[in-house]
Amino acid sequence: METPKFQFDERTVMSLLLIVVAFYVGRMIPRWMAGVPYMKPQEAKAQLDANPDALILDVRAPSQFSGKDGHIKDALNLPLIDLMGRIKQIKADLGQYAETPVLVVCKNDQLSARAARILRKNGLAKVAVLSGGLKAWKKAGLPVEGA
Repeated sequence: METPKFQFDERTVMSLLLIVVAFYVGRMIPRWMAGVPYMKPQEAKAQLDANPDALILDVRAPSQFSGKDGHIKDALNLPLIDLMGRIKQIKADLGQYAETPVLVVCKNDQLSARAARILRKNGLAKVAVLSGGLKAWKKAGLPVEGA
């Protein structure tokens, strides 16, 4: 039985390349728009250990926060939808965290980027996103609660 042979002409290769680039750019847009640094899990853990006053803000839904994946110890759950809907109400409360390091976490870092942008626009100066989200945190073997 003969193995099928695939022939790639220049047009096919360019189309595949364009798809890959579009996918990459699509994944990077939230990062660029957030305008905040991204921290790898080990770096975030070291900073959290060095600064016990840091705030960990988990923007997933409450069912995810307390669900099978768990959450980072001492994280505060503020779902992105609540943050967006109540930013005017909670803006005064955010003032006390203006110079506090804030690590924003979600499942894979997509929602975190949006939340970080909102927080930055509303007065928090030291906001960072956990790169890869809780998924990367767990993959790095770092501890979670409630899992």
